[in-house]
Amino acid sequence: MDWLNYCACALAVSVAGYKLLRVRRDRRASGLRYLSAFFLCLGLGLATMAHPTLILASRFEAVPNLARLVGNSLEMVAAYFLGALGHDIAKPEQTGRWLRRHGLVLAGAITLMTVLMLVADTHFTLNFVNVYSRNPAVVGYLVVFFVYITVSLVTFISSVGGYVRHVEATTLRVGLRFVVIGAAIGIIWAAWSGVRPVFTLFTGRSLATTLPVGTLIGTVCMLLWLIGATLTAWGTRLTAPLRWARAVLRYRQIDPLWRTLRRAVPQIALNTTARLAAGAEFALYRRVIEIRDAQLALRAYAHPDVARWVGPTADPATLEAAVIAAALVGHAAGHHYGADHPFQEVDASLASESAWLARVARQFAGSAEVDRVRQLAIDETKTSTGQA
Repeated sequence: MDWLNYCACALAVSVAGYKLLRVRRDRRASGLRYLSAFFLCLGLGLATMAHPTLILASRFEAVPNLARLVGNSLEMVAAYFLGALGHDIAKPEQTGRWLRRHGLVLAGAITLMTVLMLVADTHFTLNFVNVYSRNPAVVGYLVVFFVYITVSLVTFISSVGGYVRHVEATTLRVGLRFVVIGAAIGIIWAAWSGVRPVFTLFTGRSLATTLPVGTLIGTVCMLLWLIGATLTAWGTRLTAPLRWARAVLRYRQIDPLWRTLRRAVPQIALNTTARLAAGAEFALYRRVIEIRDAQLALRAYAHPDVARWVGPTADPATLEAAVIAAALVGHAAGHHYGADHPFQEVDASLASESAWLARVARQFAGSAEVDRVRQLAIDETKTSTGQA
């Protein structure tokens, strides 16, 4: 399973290099620096902890298991930069103070682990955790490692978790969620080394296993982190066909309503044309603007009793469709009522606006309630003009 460590290292270093190239183009992108440092340190840490690396280093290291200490320290530094990334995202004005404070904690934790490693008087072994689970100094070493990693990852999750809820539903939001889930699993990854020896030390029962559980958990973490960190780069291209198809669907759904409104108010059509095949999202955006312009132009022609005709429990989309239907009747008859019919509040995004107008268009074309309001508006018009 050592190839997983080296592959993860190669991927992590590649992502770090890619992010650093972006940093060179944007000097203000401090978050990318922290993300690059996180992947670089984590990748090097994984490569150092791979068995072939530990075996090679054991031939030269002055203190047994020194390479393991270096690998664990690199993983802790990676967690430090991930915590800094979380603060930079959620509270950028406090990041500098956080870096200084947690930098001292990191230095203290690595120093304490170094002392515990020296005191433990170990011999080199690849099965370090299982072999020395009854050595109090080694258990202390692993507990310090686990506690620091856990605190850093919890800091990241708490900082970014609240921020993600306010991010627009884009690839950035999905990517951050992947990174947060990876951080949560990272706590389990650290616990696999930090909690097992404590259990063994106090109970005398070993939790050793021949399965590479730690490596597998670490690989899952790396995949989640890599996907999350790079999703904004490739996710947009990957989802482009889906966005195009969704825009075409919304375009088709609101097209009958748009055609009806354009016939009544031809001036809403913008001068330039937007071709659906060339840019579905732009064409949809133009349709939404033109429908909203038509609603503004026609709103005062709707009878003031439309809301009462529909009733207080009616679906908001039905009410808005009924207002449009009544306004078209009033506009055709030249009856300007001057009533104020407010629009339904919708998020100011193309996805939300087009989804809402698709609902309105469906009610406008097929709702019996809207047909009833349309007929009432016609009857009111006839009455006001003295027609039988």
